[in-house]
Amino acid sequence: MTVAEVLELYYEEHQNDISENMLLGWIAELDTKIASELNKGREGLSEQAFLKDMETSFTLNAPKEYSEIYTVYLSMRTAYFLGEIERYNNSAMLFNRLSFEMSNFISRNYK
Repeated sequence: MTVAEVLELYYEEHQNDISENMLLGWIAELDTKIASELNKGREGLSEQAFLKDMETSFTLNAPKEYSEIYTVYLSMRTAYFLGEIERYNNSAMLFNRLSFEMSNFISRNYK
């Protein structure tokens, strides 16, 4: 999934005043964690992470089976930023589950 696709999905689900620059920073933050913590040293996986000044055509590091993790992360961060604690807690539970499952998936499928 590319950065542009993540932003498109996010905008379909959310109508708010969060700047695109902030969203790009959050995407970069998550992609850096995936590249440096999960992909590091694994055959067939990139360790190059998205940086917010890169093109939005950049392909992100989460496996396609778990690409929704980016929109869930943006939803979680947005809810926290806007002080919507109940929505934040729901998004955080989903994000944590996806993170755990993705980590296990990567460990099983990549040496």
